[in-house]
Amino acid sequence: GSPVSMLVITEPGAHGLKTVLNTPRAAVRPNPGNTFALDHDWYEEDIQQQADGSYAIDESVVAQLAAEASQLVKGEPLRAASWKLGLKPIPGDGEPVFGELESVPGCFVAFTHSGATLALIAGELLAEEIVTGEKQPMLASFRPERFA
Repeated sequence: GSPVSMLVITEPGAHGLKTVLNTPRAAVRPNPGNTFALDHDWYEEDIQQQADGSYAIDESVVAQLAAEASQLVKGEPLRAASWKLGLKPIPGDGEPVFGELESVPGCFVAFTHSGATLALIAGELLAEEIVTGEKQPMLASFRPERFA
């Protein structure tokens, strides 16, 4: 279910944001080095696949995403330092995949697009399973075997 998307990293700045923002026109996540990671889905149709299999987007779309994100934080307008285009990791049904692979005992997976918001609890629950060997009931609907 992974769509082609873009991740923009901003130039460093002193904006002070410490939380993830998911809004109708921009998603903003604090990133190392006083930068932000920006993305969304409204521009996905603007991404073009090249003959060599890589992807490209007009730089004006990158600037537009940075402008949308700038409206969400105090301080100087955000500017894109870099951007990458490719497949956004989203499981086929849109839900996270967490747990041990039944076909490969001892191999645990964690696959989600919501890493910034789920990482702490997912890590805690998976660590409990790995250490105790007991399946965590909160992960029941997220097991990899649902795709078998």
